[in-house]
Amino acid sequence: MKVNNFSSVAPIFVFSIIIGIFGASQILNAESMADNVPAFLPAPKVFIYGTGVALILAAVAFIIDRYAKLAGYLLCLLLLVIVFTVDLPGIIGAKTVEAKSLFTTNALKDSALAMAAFIIGNLSKH
Repeated sequence: MKVNNFSSVAPIFVFSIIIGIFGASQILNAESMADNVPAFLPAPKVFIYGTGVALILAAVAFIIDRYAKLAGYLLCLLLLVIVFTVDLPGIIGAKTVEAKSLFTTNALKDSALAMAAFIIGNLSKH
């Protein structure tokens, strides 16, 4: 990272741990998450496992500070793709207020995480 003080490195480390936990959760709960994968994507479980691995790899890249710039930008892209292919269609197609609220919360969370990943990419030297 361009900045090496604790106040800059600690949030990136915490973000990395959280992204890694999301990745592990994707892998461990692929069966139940496959229902939310858009119908136009073949092999929903492969998509879930792939995103889980991508999240874990991004977390590792941030922690070891290798390929963190690329990982930050790719993670941002992945999360925005999820917002537009999973969260927004979920909001539009929700049949209950609770479901609409859940998809809206996920869209906001994924958007915020994408922007944080973009910032980490900007702060990284390599």
